[in-house]
Amino acid sequence: MIRCSTPTLAAAILAAALIQVPACAQSEDDAGPSPAAEREPTPTLTADLKTFATEPLRWRRREWLRFAGVAAAVGVAYQYDDDVRDHYGNDGEPDYHEVADAMPPAILFGATWFADKLGHNEDAHRQAAMMRRALVVQTISAEVLKVAFRRERPGPGVPRGRWNENDLDFSFPSGHTAAAFAIGTVFAESGDDKRRRLRRAVGYGAGALVAYQRVNHDAHWFSDTVAGAALGIATAKFVMRRHEGKEPRGIFSLQPMEDGTMVTYTVPLR
Repeated sequence: MIRCSTPTLAAAILAAALIQVPACAQSEDDAGPSPAAEREPTPTLTADLKTFATEPLRWRRREWLRFAGVAAAVGVAYQYDDDVRDHYGNDGEPDYHEVADAMPPAILFGATWFADKLGHNEDAHRQAAMMRRALVVQTISAEVLKVAFRRERPGPGVPRGRWNENDLDFSFPSGHTAAAFAIGTVFAESGDDKRRRLRRAVGYGAGALVAYQRVNHDAHWFSDTVAGAALGIATAKFVMRRHEGKEPRGIFSLQPMEDGTMVTYTVPLR
Protein backbone atom coordinates (compact mmCIF):
# COMPACT_ATOMS: atom_id res chain seq x y z
CA MET A 1 0.00 0.00 0.00
CA ILE A 2 2.85 2.38 0.78
CA ARG A 3 4.45 1.80 -2.61
CA CYS A 4 1.25 2.82 -4.34
CA SER A 5 0.59 5.96 -2.30
CA THR A 6 4.13 7.30 -2.14
CA PRO A 7 4.62 7.89 -5.90
CA THR A 8 1.20 9.54 -6.06
CA LEU A 9 2.09 11.92 -3.25
CA ALA A 10 5.50 12.51 -4.80
CA ALA A 11 3.98 13.37 -8.15
CA ALA A 12 1.71 15.90 -6.48
CA ILE A 13 4.62 17.48 -4.61
CA LEU A 14 6.81 17.63 -7.71
CA ALA A 15 3.96 19.14 -9.71
CA ALA A 16 3.36 21.75 -7.02
CA ALA A 17 7.07 22.49 -6.99
CA LEU A 18 7.53 22.93 -10.71
CA ILE A 19 4.50 25.11 -11.22
CA GLN A 20 5.54 27.57 -8.53
CA VAL A 21 8.86 28.45 -10.19
CA PRO A 22 7.69 31.18 -12.58
CA ALA A 23 5.16 32.50 -10.08
CA CYS A 24 3.61 35.75 -11.29
CA ALA A 25 1.08 37.38 -8.98
CA GLN A 26 -1.59 38.50 -11.40
CA SER A 27 -4.66 36.75 -10.05
CA GLU A 28 -6.88 37.82 -7.20
CA ASP A 29 -5.43 35.08 -5.03
CA ASP A 30 -1.94 36.52 -5.45
CA ALA A 31 -2.87 40.16 -4.95
CA GLY A 32 -1.94 40.14 -1.26
CA PRO A 33 -4.03 39.61 1.86
CA SER A 34 -6.86 41.79 3.04
CA PRO A 35 -6.48 43.60 6.40
CA ALA A 36 -8.53 40.84 8.00
CA ALA A 37 -6.27 38.16 6.52
CA GLU A 38 -3.19 39.90 7.92
CA ARG A 39 -4.53 39.36 11.43
CA GLU A 40 -4.99 35.63 10.91
CA PRO A 41 -2.57 33.35 12.76
CA THR A 42 0.46 31.99 10.96
CA PRO A 43 -0.36 28.71 9.17
CA THR A 44 0.98 25.62 10.91
CA LEU A 45 3.62 23.39 9.37
CA THR A 46 1.05 20.63 8.86
CA ALA A 47 -1.26 23.03 7.05
CA ASP A 48 1.60 24.23 4.84
CA LEU A 49 2.60 20.70 3.90
CA LYS A 50 -0.97 19.67 3.11
CA THR A 51 -1.65 22.78 1.03
CA PHE A 52 1.63 22.47 -0.86
CA ALA A 53 1.11 18.80 -1.68
CA THR A 54 -2.47 19.32 -2.86
CA GLU A 55 -1.76 22.47 -4.89
CA PRO A 56 -2.25 20.71 -8.28
CA LEU A 57 -5.89 20.01 -7.38
CA ARG A 58 -6.55 23.76 -7.65
CA TRP A 59 -4.76 24.37 -10.92
CA ARG A 60 -6.31 25.77 -14.04
CA ARG A 61 -5.15 25.68 -17.65
CA ARG A 62 -2.47 28.34 -17.13
CA GLU A 63 -0.86 26.48 -14.24
CA TRP A 64 -0.83 23.20 -16.17
CA LEU A 65 0.89 24.91 -19.10
CA ARG A 66 3.54 26.29 -16.78
CA PHE A 67 4.01 22.89 -15.25
CA ALA A 68 4.49 21.34 -18.69
CA GLY A 69 7.11 23.94 -19.57
CA VAL A 70 9.18 23.52 -16.43
CA ALA A 71 8.84 19.72 -16.51
CA ALA A 72 10.16 19.88 -20.07
CA ALA A 73 13.18 21.80 -18.80
CA VAL A 74 13.94 18.97 -16.37
CA GLY A 75 13.53 16.51 -19.23
CA VAL A 76 15.99 18.42 -21.41
CA ALA A 77 18.49 18.50 -18.55
CA TYR A 78 18.08 14.73 -18.24
CA GLN A 79 19.20 14.30 -21.86
CA TYR A 80 22.45 16.09 -21.04
CA ASP A 81 23.17 14.30 -17.75
CA ASP A 82 26.02 12.20 -19.16
CA ASP A 83 27.62 15.08 -21.05
CA VAL A 84 27.52 17.40 -18.05
CA ARG A 85 28.94 14.73 -15.76
CA ASP A 86 31.75 13.92 -18.17
CA HIS A 87 32.69 17.59 -18.37
CA TYR A 88 32.23 18.76 -14.77
CA GLY A 89 32.01 15.67 -12.56
CA ASN A 90 34.87 14.16 -10.56
CA ASP A 91 34.72 10.49 -9.64
CA GLY A 92 35.06 9.37 -6.07
CA GLU A 93 34.89 12.67 -4.22
CA PRO A 94 35.16 12.25 -0.40
CA ASP A 95 32.10 12.53 1.82
CA TYR A 96 33.22 15.74 3.51
CA HIS A 97 31.82 17.66 0.55
CA GLU A 98 28.35 16.96 1.95
CA VAL A 99 29.05 19.56 4.63
CA ALA A 100 31.07 21.92 2.43
CA ASP A 101 28.33 22.04 -0.19
CA ALA A 102 25.82 23.11 2.44
CA MET A 103 27.85 26.13 3.55
CA PRO A 104 26.57 28.84 1.13
CA PRO A 105 22.92 28.64 2.26
CA ALA A 106 24.02 28.08 5.86
CA ILE A 107 26.04 31.31 5.77
CA LEU A 108 23.13 33.15 4.18
CA PHE A 109 20.70 31.93 6.82
CA GLY A 110 23.22 32.60 9.59
CA ALA A 111 23.71 36.20 8.48
CA THR A 112 19.94 36.74 8.42
CA TRP A 113 19.55 35.10 11.84
CA PHE A 114 22.29 37.25 13.40
CA ALA A 115 20.73 40.39 11.89
CA ASP A 116 17.55 39.40 13.69
CA LYS A 117 19.08 38.47 17.04
CA LEU A 118 21.83 41.07 17.29
CA GLY A 119 20.26 43.94 15.37
CA HIS A 120 16.65 43.33 16.41
CA ASN A 121 15.68 43.79 12.76
CA GLU A 122 12.01 42.98 12.19
CA ASP A 123 12.49 42.30 8.48
CA ALA A 124 15.34 39.91 9.24
CA HIS A 125 13.15 38.18 11.83
CA ARG A 126 10.43 37.51 9.25
CA GLN A 127 12.96 36.41 6.64
CA ALA A 128 14.67 33.98 9.01
CA ALA A 129 11.30 32.51 9.99
CA MET A 130 10.32 32.02 6.35
CA MET A 131 13.71 30.50 5.55
CA ARG A 132 13.23 27.94 8.31
CA ARG A 133 9.73 27.04 7.18
CA ALA A 134 10.73 26.82 3.51
CA LEU A 135 13.66 24.61 4.48
CA VAL A 136 11.43 22.21 6.41
CA VAL A 137 8.79 21.99 3.66
CA GLN A 138 11.49 21.51 1.05
CA THR A 139 13.32 18.83 3.03
CA ILE A 140 10.21 16.72 3.62
CA SER A 141 9.13 17.11 0.00
CA ALA A 142 12.57 16.20 -1.32
CA GLU A 143 12.75 13.05 0.81
CA VAL A 144 9.32 11.89 -0.39
CA LEU A 145 10.41 12.41 -3.99
CA LYS A 146 13.68 10.57 -3.48
CA VAL A 147 11.96 7.52 -2.02
CA ALA A 148 9.38 7.57 -4.81
CA PHE A 149 11.81 7.81 -7.74
CA ARG A 150 14.77 5.98 -6.13
CA ARG A 151 17.31 7.16 -8.65
CA GLU A 152 20.88 5.96 -8.19
CA ARG A 153 23.54 8.59 -7.67
CA PRO A 154 26.21 9.07 -10.35
CA GLY A 155 29.40 7.06 -10.12
CA PRO A 156 31.86 5.09 -12.24
CA GLY A 157 29.87 2.96 -14.66
CA VAL A 158 26.46 4.15 -13.42
CA PRO A 159 24.07 5.08 -16.28
CA ARG A 160 21.82 8.11 -15.95
CA GLY A 161 18.68 6.02 -16.41
CA ARG A 162 19.00 3.78 -13.36
CA TRP A 163 15.76 4.32 -11.38
CA ASN A 164 13.78 2.27 -8.85
CA GLU A 165 16.93 1.07 -7.11
CA ASN A 166 17.03 -0.49 -3.65
CA ASP A 167 19.85 1.68 -2.34
CA LEU A 168 19.18 3.93 0.65
CA ASP A 169 20.99 6.96 -0.77
CA PHE A 170 18.91 8.33 -3.62
CA SER A 171 19.68 11.12 -6.06
CA PHE A 172 16.53 12.77 -7.45
CA PRO A 173 16.04 15.62 -6.64
CA SER A 174 19.11 17.26 -5.12
CA GLY A 175 18.31 18.13 -1.52
CA HIS A 176 21.33 20.41 -1.15
CA THR A 177 20.30 22.38 -4.23
CA ALA A 178 16.69 22.59 -3.09
CA ALA A 179 17.76 23.88 0.33
CA ALA A 180 20.08 26.47 -1.20
CA PHE A 181 17.38 27.80 -3.52
CA ALA A 182 14.75 27.76 -0.76
CA ILE A 183 16.87 29.95 1.50
CA GLY A 184 18.31 31.96 -1.38
CA THR A 185 14.90 32.77 -2.87
CA VAL A 186 13.55 34.08 0.43
CA PHE A 187 16.64 36.28 0.70
CA ALA A 188 16.39 37.41 -2.93
CA GLU A 189 12.72 38.33 -2.92
CA SER A 190 12.34 39.73 0.61
CA GLY A 191 12.99 43.23 1.88
CA ASP A 192 12.63 46.49 -0.01
CA ASP A 193 13.56 47.09 -3.62
CA LYS A 194 16.57 49.33 -2.99
CA ARG A 195 18.99 46.41 -3.03
CA ARG A 196 16.89 44.02 -5.10
CA ARG A 197 19.55 43.32 -7.71
CA LEU A 198 22.20 42.67 -5.08
CA ARG A 199 19.91 40.45 -3.02
CA ARG A 200 18.95 38.42 -6.07
CA ALA A 201 22.56 38.06 -7.16
CA VAL A 202 23.52 36.77 -3.71
CA GLY A 203 20.43 34.62 -3.12
CA TYR A 204 20.19 32.92 -6.49
CA GLY A 205 23.96 32.90 -6.82
CA ALA A 206 24.20 30.79 -3.66
CA GLY A 207 21.74 28.31 -5.15
CA ALA A 208 23.60 28.13 -8.46
CA LEU A 209 26.92 27.63 -6.65
CA VAL A 210 25.56 24.69 -4.67
CA ALA A 211 24.05 23.15 -7.81
CA TYR A 212 27.43 23.36 -9.53
CA GLN A 213 29.21 21.89 -6.50
CA ARG A 214 26.86 18.90 -6.35
CA VAL A 215 27.58 18.05 -9.98
CA ASN A 216 31.29 18.81 -9.68
CA HIS A 217 31.61 16.61 -6.60
CA ASP A 218 29.81 13.78 -8.44
CA ALA A 219 27.00 13.72 -5.90
CA HIS A 220 24.14 14.42 -8.34
CA TRP A 221 23.16 14.36 -11.97
CA PHE A 222 22.50 17.65 -13.74
CA SER A 223 18.74 16.98 -13.90
CA ASP A 224 18.75 16.32 -10.13
CA THR A 225 19.94 19.87 -9.54
CA VAL A 226 17.42 21.36 -11.97
CA ALA A 227 14.57 19.60 -10.17
CA GLY A 228 16.09 20.59 -6.82
CA ALA A 229 16.22 24.24 -7.87
CA ALA A 230 12.57 24.08 -8.92
CA LEU A 231 11.59 22.55 -5.59
CA GLY A 232 13.57 25.10 -3.58
CA ILE A 233 12.20 28.14 -5.42
CA ALA A 234 8.70 26.69 -5.24
CA THR A 235 8.70 26.12 -1.50
CA ALA A 236 10.20 29.56 -0.84
CA LYS A 237 7.59 31.40 -2.89
CA PHE A 238 4.83 29.24 -1.44
CA VAL A 239 5.89 30.04 2.12
CA MET A 240 6.36 33.74 1.37
CA ARG A 241 2.91 33.98 -0.16
CA ARG A 242 1.28 32.33 2.85
CA HIS A 243 3.32 33.92 5.61
CA GLU A 244 4.23 37.36 4.35
CA GLY A 245 1.35 38.15 2.03
CA LYS A 246 3.63 39.78 -0.50
CA GLU A 247 1.83 42.10 -2.87
CA PRO A 248 2.67 42.26 -6.56
CA ARG A 249 4.69 45.20 -7.79
CA GLY A 250 2.05 45.83 -10.45
CA ILE A 251 -1.08 44.24 -11.90
CA PHE A 252 -2.36 44.56 -15.45
CA SER A 253 -6.11 44.44 -15.98
CA LEU A 254 -8.50 44.86 -18.91
CA GLN A 255 -11.80 46.75 -18.70
CA PRO A 256 -14.32 46.77 -21.60
CA MET A 257 -15.28 50.23 -22.88
CA GLU A 258 -17.82 51.40 -25.43
CA ASP A 259 -15.11 52.32 -27.94
CA GLY A 260 -12.66 49.54 -27.09
CA THR A 261 -10.79 48.19 -24.10
CA MET A 262 -8.99 50.09 -21.34
CA VAL A 263 -5.73 48.66 -20.07
CA THR A 264 -4.78 49.59 -16.51
CA TYR A 265 -1.64 48.94 -14.47
CA THR A 266 -2.13 49.13 -10.74
CA VAL A 267 0.75 49.56 -8.29
CA PRO A 268 0.01 49.10 -4.57
CA LEU A 269 1.40 51.90 -2.39
CA ARG A 270 1.94 51.45 1.34
